[in-house]
Amino acid sequence: MLTLSRILFFLAFAGYLASSILYIARLTNKKRGAQSVGAAVASSSPIAVDRSAKIAGYIMMGSVAVHGIAMVLRWIASGQAPMSNMFEYMGLTGWAAMLFFVILNARYNMPALGAFAAPVGLIVIAYASVFPSTVQPLVPALQSYWLVLHVSVAALGEGAFAVSFAAGLMYLLRIRRDGNMSEWEENALELVFVAASILAGFIITALIFRASGYTVTVPATDTSSEMVYHLPPIAGPTGSAPGELGKWLGIPLPLFAIPSWMHGADAARKFTTLLFSLVSGAIIYWAVRLITRRSWRDLAGAPVANMDASILDDISYRGVALGYPLFTLGAMIFAMIWAQKAWGSYWSWDPKETWALISWLFYSGYLHLRIVKGWEGKASAWTTVIGFVVIIFTLVGVNLLIAGLHSYAAS
Repeated sequence: MLTLSRILFFLAFAGYLASSILYIARLTNKKRGAQSVGAAVASSSPIAVDRSAKIAGYIMMGSVAVHGIAMVLRWIASGQAPMSNMFEYMGLTGWAAMLFFVILNARYNMPALGAFAAPVGLIVIAYASVFPSTVQPLVPALQSYWLVLHVSVAALGEGAFAVSFAAGLMYLLRIRRDGNMSEWEENALELVFVAASILAGFIITALIFRASGYTVTVPATDTSSEMVYHLPPIAGPTGSAPGELGKWLGIPLPLFAIPSWMHGADAARKFTTLLFSLVSGAIIYWAVRLITRRSWRDLAGAPVANMDASILDDISYRGVALGYPLFTLGAMIFAMIWAQKAWGSYWSWDPKETWALISWLFYSGYLHLRIVKGWEGKASAWTTVIGFVVIIFTLVGVNLLIAGLHSYAAS
């Protein structure tokens, strides 16, 4: 049954990829470039949806269903909720993003949103694929139904935030075509795409080396435990000598040892991962710029030039309105109850707890300003974009750069 679950997972991933390609191809079709994409749902006339949008929508809905079945089968086969490691959690978060896109697309009938929302969910699911998919017995701290409530509801909230981010980003790309952005906002918008290319670079690099079966084991020493690299160990543990771990493409490994102040769990391996992510991300980013001779914001902004900005603003808000109560329950309330039962304390200022709190405060401020102060438009869109960047750092950056009680999730 686990084998069937894995097959269905990859079928769902293929469906998400096909749907993303169809949505992007539809949006960038030159014949549609001059047309206004999207219409208010309140309109009395039916909204015509072209054939490609229908096909993409059907594939997306089918993939969400298949992915859901895959998770249920994994649960039945393993006898435990599939929410105990990064493969399972990020897969659930990506599924939630796709689910909320389907829901909001049904509400607003705006398939153009899929050209941005579907790739975001796809990247999240691809990130899940970087981690081992094997089922491991739950450690005692995880053997609680509060884990299921905490993880599942938090992931649903983050999935809704992902769709809100996509709509907010589209809004910013739309209004910049009217010259409504300052220079620093233009640079900040490009930086969002830089960050996306770095994340994509990490995923692609990790999957390539994982598929090749590449591993290097560094034996335990007096100052460090045994360490297994799944990427070429460019940075070695403190005290390691250049070249003592062999070569990769003629390059002696490690090239250098990390300084002594870089202590912590697997610091050298994490630093190596960061280096590969930055280099591969830079290659992807500049390759696209050199080939197209345009900035990423120009490439992404051109197809949305004629969209209705007010609808995008409303979708972005609805995503937060759906995700905030779920995130509050899952990432805050259920998490604290589970922490008390698992660790004996409701709050321990673990890095992931701290960043989850920062995320919650960020979105709390957004909703307060939106509802009480009537905050709309550009400032609102920037908040949803930055908010999701904080969410991604909580899910990715904390695991890579910081160790804490949640470090089990990286296993």
